[in-house]
Amino acid sequence: MKFETNTIRSGYDRKKCLVHARCCFAPDIAVATAQYLNVAGSDLFDGLLMSISHDKGKSWSEFSVQEGLRPVVEDGVTTVGCDATPMFHKKTEKILLLGQTASYGEGDMHPVSGRRQSFYSVYDKEKNTFSKMKFIKMPTGYEVCGNGSGQSVELANGDLLIPVYYCVPGKRNMYSAVMRCTFDGTDVEFREIGNSLTVEIERGAYEPSLAYHHGVYYMTLRSDECGLVAKSEDGLHYTDMHLWTWDDGELLQNYNTQQHWMTVGENLYLVYTRRGAGNDHVFRHRAPLFTAKVENMHLVRGTEVALTPERGARCGNFGVTAYGEGKAAVMVAEWMQPAGCEKYGSDNTIFLTIAEE
Repeated sequence: MKFETNTIRSGYDRKKCLVHARCCFAPDIAVATAQYLNVAGSDLFDGLLMSISHDKGKSWSEFSVQEGLRPVVEDGVTTVGCDATPMFHKKTEKILLLGQTASYGEGDMHPVSGRRQSFYSVYDKEKNTFSKMKFIKMPTGYEVCGNGSGQSVELANGDLLIPVYYCVPGKRNMYSAVMRCTFDGTDVEFREIGNSLTVEIERGAYEPSLAYHHGVYYMTLRSDECGLVAKSEDGLHYTDMHLWTWDDGELLQNYNTQQHWMTVGENLYLVYTRRGAGNDHVFRHRAPLFTAKVENMHLVRGTEVALTPERGARCGNFGVTAYGEGKAAVMVAEWMQPAGCEKYGSDNTIFLTIAEE
């Protein structure tokens, strides 16, 4: 595999930084979304912004405010869409933004628990804007449920497999599952949901992402202590969940950080962060972003490469998407917390990496 990493934008005022930078590529346009984080708080997000490219990601517009994705204030609670991932829906030829919500009480410096929902928004190419946030109506038992930082899969008929994680009353650990939804170009509607996966540790298994490769569906999951992987024949029901390991059986030292899938040529890769890379000064070892080839639900150690530089800031919140035939794109913003990470050279740069065989 070969790859090239370029800088999309940079600059940091020590008050706020762009985070959750992710993109997707349609035949005639590319769309990226991101949002500002107040570095004085914990996960204190503003509304989602959008940037576009007409030259396959070589240059991008300035990130612009999206009126339909501004924070909503109701009864003293502010709700904002976050952890969002755009995707190109082939059946309708629409760009669909999927994510979840965070809510804050007046004066809160971190989100209120127990108020998560899955939201979606559709890009209007004529108006060059995203629509107002809508919410996926979930069945009983999934009231606190979100599609946060997940990769979804479009089926041949246009239906979507959307990974979510949710809370169960009285339980501290979270559960992950995959729901099948329809999308007609305007509305996303829930149809069914598969089995649940968790681990009996603090916060459980969450932030799942999906891939479909050579007739098998794969799910990668975050947990506080380790990364996890599972597989499925139908995309809804997952089995054989185990820790991510190298092909020699040694544990991949990824923890408390999401991972995502990347398909390059005929090969499936995992993109992740880990300990043991001279990165003890980085929050949760969340930089650089590494990738390695996946074989038999394990990583081939000899294929590992670092896709992005390590400059002190964490890069664990990122996105991966298809980039034309047989290529993939990885977008990530340097998250400027904790204070002082900039002394290693980080400045809230957004990196875009294009990978091919």
